[in-house]
Amino acid sequence: MCRLLHFVLYFAIFTSWTGAASAEKLPFIEAYELAQEAAPNVLIAQYRVDGAEAQKDVALGNILPQVSLFGQYSKNEVRYDDAIFFRDQNYPGERYGLQVRQPILNVANGLEVLRLDLLHDLSKEELRIAETELLTRLVEAFLNVLLSDAAVEQVNTELKALDSQLLEAQALYARNLVAVTQVLETQARRDAISAEAITARGGAAVAREELLKLTGKRGVEPSAVQENIVLLSRFHSAEEAAAEAVKTSPGVLAAETAVKAARRAIDRERSRWIPTVDITYNLQHSDVGFDNLSSPPRDTSTIAIGFNYPIFEGGAGNARIRGAWSEFNAANTQLQAEVRNSEARARSAWLNLEAVGERLVAARQASRSAETNVAATRKGVQAGTNRVTDVLVALAQKTRADREESMAKFQYAMAWVELEMASGADPDAIAPVLSAALHGS
Repeated sequence: MCRLLHFVLYFAIFTSWTGAASAEKLPFIEAYELAQEAAPNVLIAQYRVDGAEAQKDVALGNILPQVSLFGQYSKNEVRYDDAIFFRDQNYPGERYGLQVRQPILNVANGLEVLRLDLLHDLSKEELRIAETELLTRLVEAFLNVLLSDAAVEQVNTELKALDSQLLEAQALYARNLVAVTQVLETQARRDAISAEAITARGGAAVAREELLKLTGKRGVEPSAVQENIVLLSRFHSAEEAAAEAVKTSPGVLAAETAVKAARRAIDRERSRWIPTVDITYNLQHSDVGFDNLSSPPRDTSTIAIGFNYPIFEGGAGNARIRGAWSEFNAANTQLQAEVRNSEARARSAWLNLEAVGERLVAARQASRSAETNVAATRKGVQAGTNRVTDVLVALAQKTRADREESMAKFQYAMAWVELEMASGADPDAIAPVLSAALHGS
């Protein structure tokens, strides 16, 4: 039963791997466009932008003229206790008209419009943050698939080399030129690499599921990546990157906007102590009077100026101001923390890109050296100066060197993206640049 489960698992991984080879190729820029359409966090952030704009429009409507129509139709029945002097009446009544109201002085409502305008800007910055996080996650998932594919290919390459080496060792053993232990060591290494190949295919299948979760599309595979990826930093130092991050990072801009909005909230609460004045115009037609008693039809027009000034609210006004100050202090503290975090993130990203770039150069050189070593060791075995196990070691070193080179290459691309995102670059501008660097123009 256990062997059957292992066979089923191997078959599923092998099927997904062979199916992936014939799938539609997907460049990074197209993967980014799919992710933008499918990512819930980006969609939610976009809806919040729309909601913030609607709230701003509602507040703006409160300071513009308010026009309304009103009307009433009533069936009136009047009965008098004194039937001698007054006669009971049953009659319909109508009252309808137009009212126009315009605030003349309402500072609190005006400041609320400005505050909600800032909150609308804040929602836009939060959308940029969501897009930045999406790009970072997508790059990681996209490159993980490619890295997993490279690992599978490298393991398969070593496996093919071990097959050839095993045949060669068996031939040498048949002529009593090597000990049987060297044949067995080659066979054991081949079996270990076979198991590693299955694990690598499983890792590749898992990496594809993560990419699928972001793009929402099956049946596609990341396009092949160029041998050399050229992505140059636009900063000459970590300090320059940190300075740019403070100026353009969406996290810092969002925190600054939140501070401004909190300041407007304080001004709004203070302005509630300023009197409010509005003017109202009423035009009414009615044929009923006081207490809905019958009255001759008439038209009435009224112009009124309203005045309101709060004197005592039980301490609610002062409490609202204290609450607004608390929100301002919290927002200001968050801004300071965001500035520090952005500076540190940009510096770390710049330093990491420099280190990964040097690592990539060293890894490429190590891969070339390992390839040369494999060829030289094989010739040594044929000449009798090396053992078969020396070839096994050289092949393992070659596989590790190739993996290191692939990992360094993709880490370099990831480090470049992290530096750009940390310094406040626009994801929509970065995605095509990265795609061209990965796949060519």
